[in-house]
This record gives sequence, structure tokens and C-alpha cells, in this order.
Amino acid sequence: MNADATPADGDGPGSGIDRRQLLRTGGLAAGLAAVLAACGKSAKGEPGRVGFAPTPTDLAKQNIDDGVRLRTATSIEYTIMDVYTTITKSGQLQPGDQALVDRLVKDHQAAADTLAQLTTKFGAEPYECVNAWYMDRVVPPIFENINGNEAKAIPPSDDPARDMVATVHAWESMDGAMYQGMVETMASPELRSEIMKLGAMAGRHAAVTAIHATGAPDAYFNPELIGGEEPEAKEGLLPLYAIPTEFGSLAPTQLVIGAASSAGTRFTLAIDTPADNAYAYADQSCPAT
Repeated sequence: MNADATPADGDGPGSGIDRRQLLRTGGLAAGLAAVLAACGKSAKGEPGRVGFAPTPTDLAKQNIDDGVRLRTATSIEYTIMDVYTTITKSGQLQPGDQALVDRLVKDHQAAADTLAQLTTKFGAEPYECVNAWYMDRVVPPIFENINGNEAKAIPPSDDPARDMVATVHAWESMDGAMYQGMVETMASPELRSEIMKLGAMAGRHAAVTAIHATGAPDAYFNPELIGGEEPEAKEGLLPLYAIPTEFGSLAPTQLVIGAASSAGTRFTLAIDTPADNAYAYADQSCPAT
């Protein structure tokens, strides 16, 4: 008679796994299942909130159509006129430069009137006031670096008249780039034709202002266009040209103004064409004056 005890089920060499392995394997599987379940729940759950702040609401999606673009362009025209009014009130310009600015203001008013008429014609409400985004973020640093701001330790410019003419050139260049970029976005062929006319006028404005700033004939075109080298910037200032590039640029316009630092650098501002955050949407109205 065999004296060996009969092995219990699942505990002998023939069973393939002993009781200890079963416990270890089962515990590991249960642990992994708990981890995966927790991960799955956290991935699908909402983020936690701390405090008593109100639940944020999503911003309404805005429709950017021809009417919005026309309204935005109108606001830019009024912004430019506002900037030129400030320049005129300073009394810093030479008579020839002031006469140019006076003429530009008349042209911008005519452009704004044209845009307002087109806006109405295509079923939208005209937006005949300045662009708040530019007035809040772009315009103030320009005049701070021309006039100075003691509270911000910004010294006044060493040549305010020079910087004001450069400012005019920058706005005219941005205006032309805005219309150039807008042409391909307009759904109406009629609007594309009208926008091209306004863009051409802005380009002429920028060219004439460059000649006033740099002087003829040096300002006629960038020497790089005929294989030459662009002169180095004098005293940290950018040379301005009537024809700066072979093709019209949509890049931000660089404005360099203000007093020179100890390193010879000056305040530089990139003035970009309107984007989503600067559009005059259909539900916006001019602020009360």
C-alpha cells in the first residue's frame, strides 16, 4: 500500500499550477484591473474645481463674413485717422509732412465712407468708429515712446517729428497689407474689386511717406531688389523705401521709434493686420461717446 497522501486537487505536480501561484496570479490580476478601472474613470471624468468660481461658459462662435471684414476695415480707417489727429495736435511735423498727413486723412475718410456704403449694400451694419483692440494695445506704446512716460521710465524721443513720420508710414503699410490679404477672403467679386482699389491707394500712401522720411532718390526702392546691399540702419533706425520688396508683404510692419538705448537700440513694434481678436463682429457696436 502506498503510504503517500493523495494530493489535493490543484496542489500536485500534475495540476500545472500550485495554490501559491494561483493566489499570486489572482492578486496581480485584481490589482491591475483596479488600476485600469481607475485610469479609465479619471480619463473620462470632468476636471476638479477648487473654490466657488462660477462655471465657465464657452464663447459664442462668431461668423466671419464679408460684412465683418468690411466693418473691421472701416474701424482700421478710423483708427488711422485718430492716430493722425494726435500727430497733428502735437504740432511737431514740418509743414510739408503736415500737408501730407492732412491729405492722407481726407483719403482715409473717403475710404471709410466707401466701406460703410459697401457694408450697408451687402446687408450689414457699418462700424464707423475706431478699433478698440488697436487703440488699447497698439496705439499707446507708440506715443509713449515718442512723448516719453516718466512713470514707466520711458524717455522722450530724440526726434519726435522723425518718429511721427515713421508712424504714418507704418500704418499706411499695414493698411495696404490688410487690404491685400482681404482680397482673397471676400466672397463677392464686386467687393474684391473695391478692396483692391483701397489697397492700391494705401500702397501709394506708404510710398510717398517713405520718400518724405528717407528722401529722394534713396527712398525709391530697396537696393537689394537689383542685387545691391541694403544700407545698414543708421542710429538703430530702419530705412524706409517706396518699393521695399518685390511683392507686397503680408508680414507685420516693423516700426522703430523712440530714444536710443545705451546699446544703440530703439523701441520696436510689430503692427500686424487684423486677426480674429480684432474683428468688428456683427454683434459689436461703437462705444458711446
